[in-house]
Amino acid sequence: MLPDKWKGTAFPLVFVLLTAVLAAVPFFVDLFYQTFLTEVLVWALFAISFDLIFGYVGLLSFGQALFFGLGGYAVAIPILKLGLGTGSGLLLSVAVPAAFAAFVGFFSVRLTGIHFVIITIIFALIGSTVGETWTTLTGGADGLVFMAPPLDLGVAKLDLMDIRTTYYLVLAIVALSYLFLRRMVRSPLGKVFVAIRENEERARLIGYNVRRYKLLAFVIAGGLSGLAGGLYTLSLKYASATFLHWSVSGHAVVYTIVGGAGTLVGPMLGAGLIMSLEHYLVKLLQATDLVVGAVLVSTLLLAPMGIVGFLLGRRK
Repeated sequence: MLPDKWKGTAFPLVFVLLTAVLAAVPFFVDLFYQTFLTEVLVWALFAISFDLIFGYVGLLSFGQALFFGLGGYAVAIPILKLGLGTGSGLLLSVAVPAAFAAFVGFFSVRLTGIHFVIITIIFALIGSTVGETWTTLTGGADGLVFMAPPLDLGVAKLDLMDIRTTYYLVLAIVALSYLFLRRMVRSPLGKVFVAIRENEERARLIGYNVRRYKLLAFVIAGGLSGLAGGLYTLSLKYASATFLHWSVSGHAVVYTIVGGAGTLVGPMLGAGLIMSLEHYLVKLLQATDLVVGAVLVSTLLLAPMGIVGFLLGRRK
């Protein structure tokens, strides 16, 4: 256990140290691993956005892929078809999915349990079908390929065709998103989310508008999922209707369960662990699904609360 006087400084020190290490990584690895780490960070952001509604509110949504895919198109279409800049695309990658999340959530949060799961899958399937058939706008399964314009920050322009620059942009946005979510879940709003997860009826009886708080969490998670999709598209310079398929949500589910739901750090750890195992073991096993399945089953049997949940449990 840390002394009380260190508890307030432990997180800032660890966060700054870890961010500094990640910032230094591109100087020691080649472009392939810079691209790989960029993808890990993007999926980590997708996972923590899912953790907000699953780990803190208790809503198992397979509809996050819809917002992830919309975020990708919110970047690609304005750049490719409207001539807008990258900054506008990134802002739209949050705003458009958040607006869709408000619409989907308006109907979904009225349901609970398996019915909530099913309706989120249905909305994702609708989005995926529209994306695959509206080829003049989305490019369908072939997708849209584009050249990313430089990101104008006022004092400098970032060349996002450069892999290292894209990595630093993604790292900065993921770090800020993590701090934003960490602050939120530790605020009174976060306590209400947890109260709803623990006992929805009790939260309602003491005066909280449960449906409104669920919708709020759903919209925030949708916006951040869209941001992850926008960054993913920006890193690949490619958007596809396949990103909208509900099965894409499975990535966030697996990363969160393996790392530890309701911790924020856990889903990020899960994303890094699973993606690294897939990368290094696929040459031996020739099947990434087998790797993911083995890790998931092992976690459920040995650490049902996930890796971080297991470690926190041992400290108590």
